[in-house]
Amino acid sequence: MVKDSILRPSRAKLNKVKMRFAHEQLNKTILFFLIVILPIIAVDLAGRQEIIPVPEVLLKILEAIIVILVSFGGATLFIRLTINFIMNQFEGIGQQEERILLSKLYILVVYVLATVVVFLHMGIGIQNVALFLGLTATGFAFAIRDVVLSYIIWFMLLTKKPFKIGDYINVAGQEGQVKHIGMFYVVVDASPNTYADYTKIPNKVFLEKPIRNYGNDKFFSKFEFYLESVPTDIIDRLERIREKGSTLKGADATFYLNSDSDGVKITVEFKTIYEDRDILRDRLMSMMLQELNFNRETRSAASPQTL
Repeated sequence: MVKDSILRPSRAKLNKVKMRFAHEQLNKTILFFLIVILPIIAVDLAGRQEIIPVPEVLLKILEAIIVILVSFGGATLFIRLTINFIMNQFEGIGQQEERILLSKLYILVVYVLATVVVFLHMGIGIQNVALFLGLTATGFAFAIRDVVLSYIIWFMLLTKKPFKIGDYINVAGQEGQVKHIGMFYVVVDASPNTYADYTKIPNKVFLEKPIRNYGNDKFFSKFEFYLESVPTDIIDRLERIREKGSTLKGADATFYLNSDSDGVKITVEFKTIYEDRDILRDRLMSMMLQELNFNRETRSAASPQTL
């Protein structure tokens, strides 16, 4: 218990780290905003006060730039100040994926409102704003249809939940634990205990390929042994294999004779978590090899497969 408490920081410490990071990001945003906006405002004021000669067209351009920067800069600052509060309100509601989706929708709404403010300040009416946004969205979606498709698939992954963060999945030959579900990639880690290796799977793959979700608990796996020749005491040997298999901790293994067009085989089904699957399968195979005198009487099956 003491060791776990040392390795796993408390929620209070994690919240403190998050708050410090949020304050750093907020300070950087404010600094960048001031560095960009203040010189433009100074030039605009100097031109309007006729301190320096500035053409009227340039003044209008500067005014538009100021409105845009203030609107979107203010929206960014507002998001930085409120996003943690908004997410904390949904801390106990739903899964992590729903909270991610809510945060993205909240950011989108704030920036849409900032865009509407810019248009209204420029004298564009509500109807024209709606028409403009519709046409822009249509043209933009056509121009970057792959990006839009990736975003739609991301939305489907978060709402339909074919898998969740923490589940082990297999898709297009890539498998591992889901670490992150992003708008463009899903990060899958085949060895979660290490941090340097991971795979980014494009979202469109999840629309085109079947997904095998192992979950984050035990699941069934199986492999098969084909018998080159059937020993006369195969029933006794199989019974001894069952007895030995029952002693393997956490295996929940079952053994039974089966056959197909390739011959007589022993099918082994066992229950395991993802991390222990290969180790447990190797132990079961080694036990069977010893009991069946594999070198003389049996041959290897096709590659193990998951149910």
